Amino acid sequence: MTDRYCLKYGRLQEALEEDTAGQEPAAIFHLTVDGVLREVSQLPYLIEGEGFLMYAGDFYVEPLEIQIEFLKADNAQKWLEALMLRHTDRVRHIEENLWVLAERKGVHV
Repeated sequence: MTDRYCLKYGRLQEALEEDTAGQEPAAIFHLTVDGVLREVSQLPYLIEGEGFLMYAGDFYVEPLEIQIEFLKADNAQKWLEALMLRHTDRVRHIEENLWVLAERKGVHV
C-alpha cells in the first residue's frame, strides 16, 4: 500500500499520479525505513517502510526535521501535516505556488 499526500494550491489533499505533472522539483529526499535521508535527483523506487518528499517552491523545513517527522508519523498525511506546521511556524503563511508531495510505502503485516 502506498500512501501519497500533497500540498497543492494551499490545501493538503490525497495525491494523484497527475499531481506531479509539470512540477520542476527544487528538491527530492529519499528516506529509508530507519529514517536515513539522502537527496536524490529523481523519484526513487520505494520498498516497504520507505518514503520520499519532493517539493517545488520555497519550503522552509530543514532536512533533519524531515527525518524526525518521517520517523514520528505512521503515514504520509501525518508526515506532511507535521512538516507544514513547521513551515508555517517560520513564515506564517503558505505561498500559492508552494507544492509538496510526500509518499510513504506502507508495511504489510
